[in-house]
Order: sequence, then structure tokens, then C-alpha cells
Amino acid sequence: DGDQGRREEGKGSECHLCRRKRPSVREQNDVGLRELGEMSGEGMDKEKEKEKDSKSEEEKIVNKRVAGERRRSGETTATVEERECKRLKQIDHLPAAEDIKREDYPSKNAYKKALKDLRKLKQKLLNKEQVKNERKAKQQERLEKRRKAKDSLSEDEVKAIKKRAKDNYNEKKQVKEEKRKRLLDAQTSAPTVVIDLEFGKYMTDTEMRSLVHQLMYCYSSNGKSERPLHIMLSGLSDPVGKYIKETNGYKNWVMTMEDGSYLDALPDRRDDLVYLTADSENLVESIDPSKVYIIGGIVDRNRHKLLCQKKAEEQGIATGRLPIREHVNLQSSTVLTTNQVYDIILKFHECKDWATALKAVIPTRKLKKEPSNQK
Repeated sequence: DGDQGRREEGKGSECHLCRRKRPSVREQNDVGLRELGEMSGEGMDKEKEKEKDSKSEEEKIVNKRVAGERRRSGETTATVEERECKRLKQIDHLPAAEDIKREDYPSKNAYKKALKDLRKLKQKLLNKEQVKNERKAKQQERLEKRRKAKDSLSEDEVKAIKKRAKDNYNEKKQVKEEKRKRLLDAQTSAPTVVIDLEFGKYMTDTEMRSLVHQLMYCYSSNGKSERPLHIMLSGLSDPVGKYIKETNGYKNWVMTMEDGSYLDALPDRRDDLVYLTADSENLVESIDPSKVYIIGGIVDRNRHKLLCQKKAEEQGIATGRLPIREHVNLQSSTVLTTNQVYDIILKFHECKDWATALKAVIPTRKLKKEPSNQK
């Protein structure tokens, strides 16, 4: 507050690290007015044109970057140029350790902190520059190797390499088309699995992002499967939908997406809906193609109990639970992540065996170790 007051009065302030005077608000305004005059053509003359020609190589680089930055944004020349100069010569702008005097600081700890901050900043800038130079050197080395390898090849070898690259591209394209065809066929012939995304109010931003990653895993597993299911995402108007729409390529996902509830999307199939929840007393013995199975899309670290069960009861929907306890022994509760529940259903759809599907999906750390018979 004190610094802000001094700057408004025109006195400026000092940086606690380098003790250099910062410009006041009035001085900044004056600089801005001068810049406006220069930009309008009032300050341009022949001497400035000569100075531009005599600029160093480093200043020319800055000018090129400034021109590009100014075209992309409405910033003034001085603002962009100052930032670029600082980026190119940050270490030169830092004060030396000898310039930081003990008498300039109110206490010994403040003086030590200033020295420590200076050392940290210098090391950080040096490390950053070193990493950048190493990356640049490796890239140059790779380019040089490629150039030498290409020069040493005969014309027939170059043609063979191009043909191989083209064959690989066509093969990947064919695999992608086959995957898309399987997913499109699944929308009309395979069982439907709905992922309910209407639980955004129970999750934090981090948990909603985690749920989006789980949905990406679901889609990836479905695409790799030879017998994919029909996925429907419902409740995209909920806060979770905002994070899904920020995901790159989500519009290319081959699945059904509904802004509203699954009740609105499937009004004629209300009797076929089965909400999967670990709290249900009804056991799902097999995946019925005539049913629509709903998975609650929620990441809550098991804070909220009976959420899916209560929602299904309020909506008058049948519930069911997967036969996890009947086929595997877990160390903790049978509550699994959204993508794990989906992968279990997908695996059972492929192999028609719950034990195989569960052991293939559930992490081994959650399974109880069988006691050995050794004495």
C-alpha cells in the first residue's frame, strides 16, 4: 500500500532486490503519451532511420519479435520491446552480489534473503538457458544425422523408404477407418451403456477433470475392442460438460452425447433402464442387450454415500450391482472408478465370464492375496 501511494504521488518506488527505482504512475503515463506521439509519426526523422540501420544483431531480433507481437496484440512498442529485451538479457539485468549492501536492509535476515533470492534466480536462468541450448544442440545433431543418412542413400533406397512410409500411412488409415466402422455399428447393434454426468455439484474442479480423463479411457478401451459397446454421455449441460468440451477432439468421439438427462434421451425405454450401484441388492448375472445400463459419472473419493441408489429410487429406475464379491476377494470396498466399471462390462461382453473380466480390469493391489500352502 505504501509503494502504491508513493507511485501515485509521482515519487516511484524501489525494487527490494536490485534497489533500482521503478517508474511512477505519472511517469508511465508520460511515456505512454510520448509513444502515442511517435506512433502517429510526429517523432520520426532521418536520424532515427540511421539508428535503426546501425542496431546490433540482438536488437534486430527483438524488433522482429516486437513487430509480430504488436500485430497479434494491441500492445505498444515499448511494452513488447522491454519484455523481449529482458527475456534475452535477464542475467545481465540482475545486480551483482557485491551491489547488495547490508545497510540497505532493515535486518540481517532480510539481507540474507535478498542474497539467497539472487542466487536462486541466477541459477534458474542459467539452468533454463542450459536446457534450451542442449535441446537445440540435440535437434541440430538429429537434423545433421538425417541429412548425412539421406545423402548416403541411393535413388532406389530413397524410393523404397518413401514407399514404406506411404504403406505405413495407408495401414494406419485403414485401422482408423475399421475402428470407426465398428463404433458406428455398435450404436445400432450393441448394448447401450449410459454414463450419467449430472453429479458436478458434488465434485471439485480437480475431480471433474479426473472424471474427464476416465471418460477418455472408456472411449479408448471401446475403440480397441473387437466388440465395442454403444456409449451415451448424458448431462453435458452440467458443469462436467464444460471440461469435456475443452478436450481436444471430443467432437470426433463416436458416441451419443446428450445435454439433457437420459430420461429425456430415452423416453420410450424407461422400463429397460438399470442403474449400476454397489449399494443395490439386485445382482446383474449377465449383460442383457435389451437393457440400458447406467454408470454414475462421479469422482468423490467415496465422500457421498448412496448417491446413485437414491437417485434411481427417486426416478423409479431399477438398480443392479456387478457380481464383484461373488468372483473376487477385495481388500477394501467394491466401489470402483467409472472407467473400471465400464471396462468390466466391456470385457464381459467380449468373453462372457465375470471372473475373467473382473481379474483383467481390477488392479491387483485391490485384490486379497491368496494364502500360500507352504509351511
